[in-house]
Amino acid sequence: ETYAEIIPGLQTRVISFNGAVPGPTIRARAGRTVAMTHYNGLPATTLGGAPGKVTIHLHGAHCEAVDDGYPTDYINPGTTRTYTYPNKQLPAPLWYHDHAMDYTGPHVWYGMAGLYLLTDDYEDALNLPKGSYEVPLVIQDRNFDASGQLVYTHNLMGEIGNTMLVNGTVQPYFNVAKRKYRFRVYNGSNARYYRLALSNGQSFQVIGMEGGLLSAPVTVTSITLAPAERADLVINFGSLAVGSKVELRNTLVASTDAAYKLMRFDVTGTATDTSVVPSTLRPVAKFSRNQAVRTRNFTLNMSMGMWTINGLGFDPDRVDASPRLGDIEIWKFTNQTNMDHPVHI
Repeated sequence: ETYAEIIPGLQTRVISFNGAVPGPTIRARAGRTVAMTHYNGLPATTLGGAPGKVTIHLHGAHCEAVDDGYPTDYINPGTTRTYTYPNKQLPAPLWYHDHAMDYTGPHVWYGMAGLYLLTDDYEDALNLPKGSYEVPLVIQDRNFDASGQLVYTHNLMGEIGNTMLVNGTVQPYFNVAKRKYRFRVYNGSNARYYRLALSNGQSFQVIGMEGGLLSAPVTVTSITLAPAERADLVINFGSLAVGSKVELRNTLVASTDAAYKLMRFDVTGTATDTSVVPSTLRPVAKFSRNQAVRTRNFTLNMSMGMWTINGLGFDPDRVDASPRLGDIEIWKFTNQTNMDHPVHI
């Protein structure tokens, strides 16, 4: 636990990785193993009344089960744990976060999340915007009390905040030059969706999502992100005059809503731009339905405030599916609740 100045002039108590909220951004390379060691310095009971025991999940990583951050595989307060990530997968914007059983929500709300950007030589050779022109943007909504402390209500339908943060700062501005930028955008909110659009109506290019680069860029004027969803975007400010100001907005809400204006881009100068967005990004192997060897059906429901899958609640001693390596399967999810539930495997 530490303090962070999120609201100017106020000190907010947070749960942090290395004192930073969001946590430090880790840049890794495909095929190069990373060992990530965590010391748990939390008390037995931490913010929001949550227990101080944690487990760290690298969201989207292909790794051994022992390193996956299983919900009951705890790092207890005062102990250390090392996770090993082989990074034997296609590059993608991953992220790490607490995954403790029943308390992932408050732990992440109070700060336990950070970015893990995986790349390789192939992606580097595409000559996309890089260096100071490749910028992560973590979008989060949070609630604060009058003294600047985070408020978590344990709402079973999810937490919706009324203060918008980007990279831990309330509705910031970012100085840009007249050129292309690559933005690695993360929806780090608990339950809020965003439909991102620029205030001048300008189009931008989607070059990847949470699975990595697309096969080809897609030009859009807006993109919708669910909680934990990521988008890899290229915005070209080259046609804008120095002195221009462009807002990144959430057009799922009214213009008077506190969640409408997310951040502002201020065009403050010029810069040489040799980057390109090629018409082909990374070849993507496509599967057809007739290749599937089986179909699995999963029905999501709620019982006594607890999520169930096919009528069963979570049980660490039960295995619900045992697919074989190399098989292609169809997984069909039916959500019978009145609450959205993004799912990842």
